[in-house]
Amino acid sequence: MAHIRPAANNVFPENVRCSGPGLETPGCIVNKPADFTIDTRRAGGGTLKLYAQDAEGFPIDIQITDHRDGTFLCLYIPTKPIKHTVIITWADTNVPNSPFRVTIGEGSHPENVKVYGPGVENLGLKANEPTYFTVDCSEAGQGDVSIGIKCAPDVVGPAEADIDFDIIKNDNDTFTVKYTPSRPVSVEMGKPTHFTVYTKGAGKAHLRSTSAA
Repeated sequence: MAHIRPAANNVFPENVRCSGPGLETPGCIVNKPADFTIDTRRAGGGTLKLYAQDAEGFPIDIQITDHRDGTFLCLYIPTKPIKHTVIITWADTNVPNSPFRVTIGEGSHPENVKVYGPGVENLGLKANEPTYFTVDCSEAGQGDVSIGIKCAPDVVGPAEADIDFDIIKNDNDTFTVKYTPSRPVSVEMGKPTHFTVYTKGAGKAHLRSTSAA
């Protein structure tokens, strides 16, 4: 991209400073406010202009709050988890790093994780007979999954114990977890068997196992 300088000698768009999660890659989540600040105090006389659009070409509305001291607070709300472009100019000249390419994430929705199957049912488990259950993250957005299976105290020992298990990652953002109960009461719903969805981490439905050897 060619850098076009304004004709006026008292305008310095290269001194404009822009920062904030609304301009970072990544840094924004769909349907969540994304903000950034613009500092023009060292840029001389000029007019601030902004334009934003998503990867499909739809314009994005940006709300601008002028602090009357050469700084501006800008905010927009992305509605699609696709790349966005934000163009910022001062005196009709692109400021440093403009246009900004912003990747919008899907966000994390652990409340949409589903766990089902014979291995998490209250009845029907048999000692030393393999069983399984499914962890469905297809509607949970971005995040890492941590799965652990524990045996209640006084079942295989005086303390809570970890149970070995195998994980199969399926192509539809689900996981099949296989394990073998050591005793008929080795798995109880609500306490010994648990899962956690973390919002930190890159990618969608990456798996981290926390089982003990």
